[in-house]
Amino acid sequence: MSHKEALSAYRKKDYDRALDIWTKEAESNNDQAMANLGLMYLKGEGVEKDFLKAKEWFEKGAKLDNDSANYNLALMYQSAIGISEDQEKAKEYFRAAVKKNHEGANFRLGLMLLKDRTDEKFVREGFGCMLNAAKSGHPMAMAQMGGVDKLPNKECELNKEFRSKLYEEQYAIVKDAIDRFIRPILIKDGGDMMILDFISGDTIELRLAYQGACAGCSLGATTTYDLIKSTLSQVIDENLQIYII
Repeated sequence: MSHKEALSAYRKKDYDRALDIWTKEAESNNDQAMANLGLMYLKGEGVEKDFLKAKEWFEKGAKLDNDSANYNLALMYQSAIGISEDQEKAKEYFRAAVKKNHEGANFRLGLMLLKDRTDEKFVREGFGCMLNAAKSGHPMAMAQMGGVDKLPNKECELNKEFRSKLYEEQYAIVKDAIDRFIRPILIKDGGDMMILDFISGDTIELRLAYQGACAGCSLGATTTYDLIKSTLSQVIDENLQIYII
């Protein structure tokens, strides 16, 4: 009940009341109260803006695995808000928040890990983060991740010949189609493509990442996506979910 009272007071801009309740709650090891106090000091709401105190409260909340505390600590390190910039620490705290499926942490960590698309391990992790953010409705993640708004056609006639093959054979066919029909177009424009995952099942799922000049292209989630979906639908069938960034 105290947290609801504090939140109500905060929304009414009765910061003194919110500060008093959350301080008492934090003394009782309430991790969300700690994160909220950190935000008050970070923004200077009802208290004098104090980045050091904000960091201290976020660190206390982070030790109790609070996703908001971890996320805001990551932001402070990423953007050098009152402390020295440290991108590795930012990733560390974003990852902690991602474990709780924090939408903003998924998006920001995704951006960081997808910046350089040469290391498949980081590309795979970043892709997963961005897809989680997109599926949770983050607008900027949805704009970057092609396929989130596309549904497979579960009523289509299935390609029984393809689906009867072993996983390795299915993967080889898909890779060959991409290598022959998609990759040459991308390479011509200075780009390329990485196949991150091929998941065989009732609905086949494929996860792809653009590389080079194609990474971050505004047409990647629209025009090029449609070409890829059309090509692979002919190779497999339309009960196919493709995610691409």
